[in-house]
Amino acid sequence: MRKIRNLMFAGIAAVSLTACAGGAGTQETAETQEASAAETQEASAAETQEASAAETQEVSVVGDTAGSYTVTDVRGEKITFDAEPQRVVTVEKPLPSIYYAIEGATDNIVGCNPSSIKAYEESVLRFMYPQLENAATDWCNTDSTVNLEELLKLQPDVVFIYSTDEQEIEKMESAGLKVVALRSAELDSVKENLQIMAAVCQEEERGEELVRLIDEQIAEVTSRLDGVAEEDKPSVIEFYSDMNVSVSQYDHWMVPSGAHNPASGLTGKKTEVDMEQILLWNPEIIYIGNHSDLMPSDLLENKQEGRDWSVVSAVANKQVYKIPIGAYRWDPAGVETPLMVKWAAKIQYPEIFADMDMEQEVKDFFEIVYQYELTDEQVSEILDNRQQ
Repeated sequence: MRKIRNLMFAGIAAVSLTACAGGAGTQETAETQEASAAETQEASAAETQEASAAETQEVSVVGDTAGSYTVTDVRGEKITFDAEPQRVVTVEKPLPSIYYAIEGATDNIVGCNPSSIKAYEESVLRFMYPQLENAATDWCNTDSTVNLEELLKLQPDVVFIYSTDEQEIEKMESAGLKVVALRSAELDSVKENLQIMAAVCQEEERGEELVRLIDEQIAEVTSRLDGVAEEDKPSVIEFYSDMNVSVSQYDHWMVPSGAHNPASGLTGKKTEVDMEQILLWNPEIIYIGNHSDLMPSDLLENKQEGRDWSVVSAVANKQVYKIPIGAYRWDPAGVETPLMVKWAAKIQYPEIFADMDMEQEVKDFFEIVYQYELTDEQVSEILDNRQQ
């Protein structure tokens, strides 16, 4: 098993867009992020994130007797392990890539969500983590419903699942399985999950380093956009699927990348809209998410019957992009959110980020986070192959 004890912080300097110069620069970046968050989120959402951040700092590992240790999950439940789990099951879609960032390419994941394998087959993770192909998927549906009988056959030492799947958690715990509940959706939740999963793997320092890296790399972008007025931000929408657009679902990358989302005034995390609404918004940039079968050519070549995309600014100016897949999909909050933020910022502000080489950014990030050296062809697969 490959153990990763420390991030190569010398490498972080190589991927930095700008160096943080002293406490004043750090304070300025923090103020920028706070102001941006205040403009895009309701007070209740801010309170939720603050609570989540506080909980993230409270992730604890308590050593017990004879090498055993106890980890506290997001429910406040304490789970005791006699040794580091060797047979791991991940119920939720993005978790294999998070586990990989902590532990590297091991045989430990014996079961995962079928959608995790679909993303794996579409991503460079298939080169990085070939062992994942052997993980069983017949014990779980894509909606995270667990077939307990099939799961028990895998004899897992631990099962990672989101705390919102309460019925599945109760079912598994009643069968005597060790279940570690994680938090879903937000970037703060991803950082908390990193620390909890790292604690289970007895790699607490690794988890803390990954969290710091995520924050630092996103701050590199927000610090450059500090002087951009709200009215000067480009109008941007993301299609989650067909005509289903993000309202607040992807604020974790839209806000720090300096995007103005005209759908942000609507209710919910995402919502269905019609062509009339798109024409009213007339977005300057359109991103197509990874849960959508649409490709840029569908809009750029006006392939959809009954919809005239040619009059939309983003289409007329060929500013339609399919969001990349790295080790996992970039649009949901995840380990690679800093790359999503940088990629979008370079599209939205080509002059400000003219010196940013996304190919090198991706290579450096993967080497630091996954300790994997991408080939030029693999980088092209991430950034270019889906832009047709």
